[in-house]
Amino acid sequence: MDARKIRVCPRCGSSKIQETKTSVNGWLVPTTYYCEEEGCGYSGPVFVEIDAEEAETLKRMMNGEAEA
Repeated sequence: MDARKIRVCPRCGSSKIQETKTSVNGWLVPTTYYCEEEGCGYSGPVFVEIDAEEAETLKRMMNGEAEA
């Protein structure tokens, strides 16, 4: 059984990453993603896709917290 995949921010590890919707995304210009996490401000063409079970561990690691 495949694990469920989620998109996360490459800067802070939050799963609050959204795709900017325009009529030319993916056709004329690359799709842009932005992070809705307070204090992050990431905006760019890249996101990280990981297993849902790994999301919290990745976020802690990206924010410099030790594993519990």
